[in-house]
Amino acid sequence: MKFTDFMKKSALAQRPSVMKSPMKMDIAKNLINLGAVKFSPQNPFTYASGLKGPIYCDNRLILSQVEFRDLVIASFIKVIEENKLRFDHLGGIATAGIPHAAFVADRMKRSMVYVRPKAKDHGGKNQVEGLYKAGDKVLLFEDLVNQGASLEDSMTGLNGAELSCDACLCVVDYEMIGAQERLRNLSIQLFALTDFTSLTMAAFELNLINQDGLNLLKEWHADPKAWSVKF
Repeated sequence: MKFTDFMKKSALAQRPSVMKSPMKMDIAKNLINLGAVKFSPQNPFTYASGLKGPIYCDNRLILSQVEFRDLVIASFIKVIEENKLRFDHLGGIATAGIPHAAFVADRMKRSMVYVRPKAKDHGGKNQVEGLYKAGDKVLLFEDLVNQGASLEDSMTGLNGAELSCDACLCVVDYEMIGAQERLRNLSIQLFALTDFTSLTMAAFELNLINQDGLNLLKEWHADPKAWSVKF
């Protein structure tokens, strides 16, 4: 099966604009070359949840690669400006989203806050850290969106602090159905620098995965839990 045939049969084929995005392909290939994204369909990785999967993403490596880090910062700012995103504060989702929010906030000279998974049980018992006032709008940052659980936790924290949010920026979006449902329920628009479609296409073009690997990736993406049981 050719890659184009594989994509036509995939649910992701409903997003052709994603497949044609030069930025997303550029970010995808940089992540792969950096070693931040790895593919192993036949010998899957074990995630923190205990489930297994054919792809592993460690965007923290971006922090140590200055040239690529600058590209990521510039790309985030370009997305913000092109989509005319309005906000009072940039908000990093703890912990991996915090550096990206900090870099962009510094470059744009804008206010920043960060959001914990849950409120502290001591001190001020805050879930949202920083200077803000009720009614302020936050633009969230995350490194990777898989099922969207961290976004849901963050929205709970923002709502509790009487802050609003209608958009989130991330480095990688796995384009999972569960996350898309969460985003709709939370009324959040997600802007990703790259995604599962682009990463898969880049890996195929770089000959890092073959046709069998493509089929396994497609099966995993359709139902991660059922796929994991097979291994």
